[in-house]
Formats: sequence, structure tokens, C-alpha cells
Amino acid sequence: MNRETIIAIGFGIGLGALVGIVVLFQTNKAEEIKVIPIARESDQKKIVTDESATNSVKTNLTLESPQNGAIISKNSIEIVGSAQKSSLIVVQSPIDEIVEKTEDEAFKIKIPLAVGENIIQISAYSDSSAPQEQTLRVYYIPQE
Repeated sequence: MNRETIIAIGFGIGLGALVGIVVLFQTNKAEEIKVIPIARESDQKKIVTDESATNSVKTNLTLESPQNGAIISKNSIEIVGSAQKSSLIVVQSPIDEIVEKTEDEAFKIKIPLAVGENIIQISAYSDSSAPQEQTLRVYYIPQE
């Protein structure tokens, strides 16, 4: 073997050992346990709410009919309720989704039913309040 070949083999083994040592020490750092400090209760800021502001929030959505758990023999129902004027009413059922804007406070929305249990989600969106949601469970059992 030539002298240059022996030097090249020596550099290869030396650099390989150096890379191996660096990789070995880097993997140990990744396995270290990291501690995340938890804020103490005395460090947290307390939020004081004005009770008059929370009491002034009106309910945006009230449903008059149908009742929750009602058993219906027709393949559609009419949801009757009230919400704030110019609210956006969204009704979602297993069969259909209806979006309607109210002209006045009262609304009537006809929605089709699937045979069996129908879980109907009614949401009311208004400019002045947070959206409100109600869920109805209506059972459609056709007459034979």
C-alpha cells in the first residue's frame, strides 16, 4: 500500500469516529427531561366582572314548539320560536339545513324529518350578542 492510501484510511476512520461521538452526545440532549414551570395561583391576575353587565344579556333564542322528545307522525315539522329582530337562524337536521333571517322577533321554519330519531340543532346569530344554540330531539314514526 502506498503512503497516501494509509493516510486517507486514517482520516476516514478519524472523521467517522468524530461524527459518531457528536451524534452520540446530541441524542443524549434530546432525551433530557424538560421542566415547564406552572404559574402559581398568586401570580395569576384575577378578573373582576361587573354583575350588571352579565345580567343585561338577554336570551336570543326561545323555542315554543315542538317540545324536546316529541313523537311526530308527519314527515315534517314546523319549528316555532322567537329571536332578536334581524337575527340569522340556522336549523340543521339529518336531512336538511335551512338558513333564514328573521324580519321580526317570531319565526316559523318548516323542516323535513327522517324516520326515527332526528337531532335538530337550532342556532341564532345576532349582531348584539353571542350566538345561542338549542338542540331538539324529535322522533318521526310514520303511521302504518
